[in-house]
Amino acid sequence: MDNLLKHRTNFKFGGPAKKIITAKSEVELIGALKDLKLKKTKYYILGGGTNIIANDKGYGGVIVKIAAANLKINGKKIICDAGLSLGKLVGAANSAGLFGLETLAGIPGTVGGAIYGNAGAYGREISKFLKKVKIFDGKNSRWLPRTSCGFFYRESVFKKKPWVILAAEFNLPEGSAKKLAEKSKEIIKIREKKYKPNLRCAGSIFKNVFAKSGKIPAGRLLESVGAKSMRIGGVYVPQQHANIIINNGRGKAADAKKLIDILKKKVYRKYGIRLEEEVQYLGF
Repeated sequence: MDNLLKHRTNFKFGGPAKKIITAKSEVELIGALKDLKLKKTKYYILGGGTNIIANDKGYGGVIVKIAAANLKINGKKIICDAGLSLGKLVGAANSAGLFGLETLAGIPGTVGGAIYGNAGAYGREISKFLKKVKIFDGKNSRWLPRTSCGFFYRESVFKKKPWVILAAEFNLPEGSAKKLAEKSKEIIKIREKKYKPNLRCAGSIFKNVFAKSGKIPAGRLLESVGAKSMRIGGVYVPQQHANIIINNGRGKAADAKKLIDILKKKVYRKYGIRLEEEVQYLGF
C-alpha cells in the first residue's frame, strides 16, 4: 500500500506521510518508537484510522501503524493487543459468555483507539470492565491500573501523555453467550441504519454536552441550528443525523475542518456552548 493517508482513514482524506511503519508485534512497535525517538523524528500513532481527519497536504513525519492483534481468554480475563479490532474483541467476549462489551458492537477501530478515546455506546464505556492498560512511556513498558488512566466521557490520560497503548486486560462477569450475541446483533442493525457500510464517515463528530440538567445530545443542538444538509464542497451533514459529516468521495479535509468550525460557531452563538470534537486532526 502507498503512503497516502486517505487510504488509511475512514474519512478517506489525506495526502502522503513521509513514511509508514506497520508494527505487527509489541517488540517491533517498541523498537520502532525507540529508533524514532533516537533520531528525533516526528511521528504519529495510528490505530484503525476511524476518527481521523488527515490533512490534504499529508503529514511530514512517520506514521506508526499498530497492527499487533493477539487475544487470550483465561476464565473471566481477556488480554489483548492494542491493534486488535474492537469488533473482534466484542465477538470473542460474547462467544466466551463474558458480559460487558456487547454494547460496543459495531463501533469501528481498534482496542487501543477505543481506550484512548474511552469509546462507548448505550450508557457503557470500554473502561467500565477494563482492569489495566499496558503502555510504553518512551523508555519502558509497564502496566497502568484503570484508576491511573483518567477515564471520563470520551477522555483518558492518554490524550494528555505521550504514552503509547500496547495492550489491555479486561475482567468481565459471566453472561449468556446467546443473549450477548443477540444484543450485539441488535445494536449493529441499529448502527447500520445510521452508518451505512463503507460510508466515508468518522461517526459522531462532536461529544455530547453534560450540564447540570443532564446530558444534552450534540446532535440535538446541531439540528436546532440547521446543520442538516449543510455542505462545503464534497463534505456534508446528512438528513438522518446532525452529528455526522460524510465525504461524498470528492471532499477535502479542509472542507471538513471548515464545516466543523462553522457548526461550532452556530451552536455557540445560539446557546453559548462550545462543542468539542470527538474526531482527531492529523497534520494540521
